[in-house]
Amino acid sequence: MRRVLIPLLLGLQAIGAPSALAQATPFNMAPGGSGGPQTGPAPAPSQAAPAAPFDMRQPGSPPAAAPAPRPTDLQTVPPASTAAPFSMGPRNAAPSAGAAGNAPTSARAPVAGGTPAARNVARIERPILPFEMLRLEGETDAKSWTFHLTQDEAASGATLSMGYKNAVVVMPEGSRLRIAINGESVLDTPISSANDIKRVAASIRPGLLRQGQNIIRMEALQRHRTDCTIGATYELWTDVDSASTRLIFAEGTTKTLRALDDLPAVGVDNAGVTTIRVVAPKIYRPEMRDRLLRLVQTVALRGRYAHPVIQVMESDPGPSPVGTIKVAMGLAGELRGLVPGIPDAAMIQPLTMMMQEPGSIGSTLVVAGPTWQDLDTAIGIVRAHSLNPLNAERGMIDTASWHWPEVPTAFGDQSFRFADLGVPTQEFSGRRLKADLAINLPSDFYATEYGEAILHLDAAYTSAVRPGSHVNVFVNGQISTQMTITTQGDIVRRHTVRVPLKNFKSGLNRITFEAALMTDADARCAPGETLSETNRFVLFDTTNLEFPKFGRIGRQPDLAVLGAGRFSDEDLPTTVVLARPDPLNLSAAGTLLARMARNAGQPVQAQFANAASADDESVLFIGAVDQIPAGMLNRVRVTEHLRMIWPSTPVTDNKGASQTASADFTMPLSQASPDRATTASTDEVRRRWSDTFQRRGIIQQTIGAVQDWLEKTFSLSLSSLRLEERTDAPYEPPQRASLLMAQSRSEGSGVWTLVTARTDRALADEMARLANPTLWSQVSGRAVALDPREMKLQVEPINDYRFVQTQPPSLTNLRLVAANWMSANILQYALVMLACCTFLGIATALLLSRLGRRS
Repeated sequence: MRRVLIPLLLGLQAIGAPSALAQATPFNMAPGGSGGPQTGPAPAPSQAAPAAPFDMRQPGSPPAAAPAPRPTDLQTVPPASTAAPFSMGPRNAAPSAGAAGNAPTSARAPVAGGTPAARNVARIERPILPFEMLRLEGETDAKSWTFHLTQDEAASGATLSMGYKNAVVVMPEGSRLRIAINGESVLDTPISSANDIKRVAASIRPGLLRQGQNIIRMEALQRHRTDCTIGATYELWTDVDSASTRLIFAEGTTKTLRALDDLPAVGVDNAGVTTIRVVAPKIYRPEMRDRLLRLVQTVALRGRYAHPVIQVMESDPGPSPVGTIKVAMGLAGELRGLVPGIPDAAMIQPLTMMMQEPGSIGSTLVVAGPTWQDLDTAIGIVRAHSLNPLNAERGMIDTASWHWPEVPTAFGDQSFRFADLGVPTQEFSGRRLKADLAINLPSDFYATEYGEAILHLDAAYTSAVRPGSHVNVFVNGQISTQMTITTQGDIVRRHTVRVPLKNFKSGLNRITFEAALMTDADARCAPGETLSETNRFVLFDTTNLEFPKFGRIGRQPDLAVLGAGRFSDEDLPTTVVLARPDPLNLSAAGTLLARMARNAGQPVQAQFANAASADDESVLFIGAVDQIPAGMLNRVRVTEHLRMIWPSTPVTDNKGASQTASADFTMPLSQASPDRATTASTDEVRRRWSDTFQRRGIIQQTIGAVQDWLEKTFSLSLSSLRLEERTDAPYEPPQRASLLMAQSRSEGSGVWTLVTARTDRALADEMARLANPTLWSQVSGRAVALDPREMKLQVEPINDYRFVQTQPPSLTNLRLVAANWMSANILQYALVMLACCTFLGIATALLLSRLGRRS
């Protein structure tokens, strides 16, 4: 019997093993399972562990294949808000860091295949940084902006994921990175990632996110590891990575744009760009071109996008990626063959509606009608609420999507409190306090050579602050004024700090307040001194910046007016001419006009034409350099050599381009040929320099000393003391420049403007770069050239210009304009004063000769 039972039991055990394994597999594949062998008893369904939104494996471990949930298991997926709260301790920071980067982005890779239910529950991840990289510098720095959510996103659970990297000298024990949403702290973590991008995350309280506008603020408090000097504070920085900083919504959340008011919720991509992808049939027709260029401005305005980029296409490109809104525009009969799902109602009436893209989180804005008149009506529906009359009345600039609070406009004889400009009262225990604010100036601002803004400073500092400490005010990156602290310990109430208007310009101006504080403890720099939390300075939000009455008159040419979103003379229509009516040129033109509309707060007033005529007073020409008609470069005073220089020096991709020498600089001979430099001995070099100074006579040395004294004392030079007419020589941009924008006055009363690049593809791509709000605010002068690898422009100043009246005639404004002009033309001012004095002397002598009595 035993011989029979033992083989029988062994056979039953072999049959039961696969059955047991088959029963364990469905449990391991359920959401929340580890994916590995199950060693413990299976928990009850009501006690199943919630799905963690981040991979908690140790860094460096091989990635485990994430099992796809079965359709029957999708209803058991808990929302992300039920995940275990994120711990800010150092032990949990590293595991969560590796997880955020491994989480799939459904917007970029929608679920392929499966049932419709499986595609609808794909996790939505939304980048939220308005720039590709956001840097927080110094001991204190903060950035604020807004982002918009749909009704579905605001009602769902969400997690904030952030990636950052900091300088190696930042001390983790005394440095913090904080994020607040709608005034409530969401994340507070030590800054401790000097080697690579570190990812941290935190759950957002239900109900904190709102439908529509949400305000986010990032703050950094940084301390140096070893150095207590003020100079060491410039070594402190933390970069927040856009690709790793995003909102991750709960599984099952949908993103539905229900109406035009949801356009701001399109969001941005990893570079902070919002792409408006226009699909239109037969775009080469003037009727389609004109309406398309007006519609994209309206969509950018209504969406309140920080960095709008236009892409024009003649066929449907498929599902839209994250940060992209598709706009299907045209006559309904022609549009139905390009974009699937166009409603039948568009064949009988004007139609403006939002349509969800199948199999994607993207949406399509349909603007269509059976006739051209109906299409105009549909475009008018989009434009109906794109303007904000309240902001226009208050002179506010809509910068919320990249700078919060919105920036006010100073029209003269106004003051602005720091509290209204986004600078709160803050106590400070470090060495250099920094606060940033912004002011907008009208496009006809003309007070760069005279006048001062007054900073009424409300602050206090302790007796530990040594005399010699100072307060600096920077305007657009240039130091404008400095106030030296001469006493130990004081409360400053409405202390007057004069800020010259020299560095201000039309459009947005960035003002930075810095307090550099020195103490005896910093001079000793004992171990742990950088961790001191004893406050030594306080800046009150009652500090205000007062602008005087300044001159207002337009100048031609002046690209700063274009940067402010306006044309030089709004009384005359500006003609926009495209070199070719193809998708790339239309994309470049649409991006430029959308950027101008966002800065102006309204669509630009322009007319569109196939070619410029002699009757056009003002023309904006857009096209590649090989598409420019003959004589156009000379007309905008740009060298004709550009046609030969650019094709012979192509620019490679911005990311992978090798570093080349700048065309703006010439290497000295001693550096260019080392052998020649080493042939001369020290005695020979000293003798050559001595001979150079000895050849200068006493008169030359005296004139040189006077020139140096005038330059140092009054900022006067011989270049400013000249009577000859100043003319602009043909401008030659650097060889490596990737885009050129130039302007020159026409023979009539307008201006001609040229926007060009090497090719039509480069024109569309580089115009998209220039539309970055930080880069666009640098547009000024008579010509600008865009660097292909850095976020900077080479600006060619204006020497020859004429005035354009923008205000009703008044003696007050005329006096202010004349004061600024005479300050810029000192020799003419001196001659006028000499003539007036001579006339007064002669008139007095004649009068006394008739009324007086000879002695």
